[in-house]
Amino acid sequence: MYTNKQIWSVSYPILLSLLAQNVINVTDTAFLGHVSEVALGASAMGGLFYICIFTIAFGFSTGSQIVIARRNGEGRYSDVGPVMIQGIMFLLLIAILMFGFTKAFGGNIMRLLVSSESIYEGTMEFLDWRIYGFFFSFVNVMFRALYIGITRTKVLTINAVVMALTNVILDYALIFGKFGFPALGIAGAAIGSSLAELVSLLFFILYTRSRIDCCKYGLDRIPKFRLDVLKRMLNVSFW
Repeated sequence: MYTNKQIWSVSYPILLSLLAQNVINVTDTAFLGHVSEVALGASAMGGLFYICIFTIAFGFSTGSQIVIARRNGEGRYSDVGPVMIQGIMFLLLIAILMFGFTKAFGGNIMRLLVSSESIYEGTMEFLDWRIYGFFFSFVNVMFRALYIGITRTKVLTINAVVMALTNVILDYALIFGKFGFPALGIAGAAIGSSLAELVSLLFFILYTRSRIDCCKYGLDRIPKFRLDVLKRMLNVSFW
């Protein structure tokens, strides 16, 4: 039987990862609510679309996390890095595909969901910039999988706070035109959110290089592609 502390230690980082994305959406909505009702509706629809795509990467990272945790538990520390790095490369490929998919078909999907022409145009303006965040958030979830897998989860709290604060500052500056920036409205919210995810990624990279034994975990080299490893991650992640 697992204790409540053990259950919480596993579930807390997963909840935190989802909460971080929701905080970004809530922040965008809160600021754009002061711009107009159209901007508010556009950010809500665009944020919902983004979360739906993000869930694909999040699901894969959850399966990868299980594989990483097994390697760590077995003492095969040098096999942890290859799993993570291969997961990153796979998710970057998915990010490219989802970016292209949204560019090609995002407008058609939104036409089915949004009846207001003004909200549709605002949503597409939001997504035109927001989807660049795919390339950052898809990599971020693999760093979360790494730290959960090796049971060093405190950094996830720090990272979530850094990302949320960055998003608040950038949203305020880019939506309303503060600190010398132009007032970009809906586009400013999307740019701010994507940049917040970039800052989150940079934080993970710098923290990993300075605080983690990259040699021990096999993070100091690019591994060869192994289809069997990818299949294992996909088999665990799929359901």
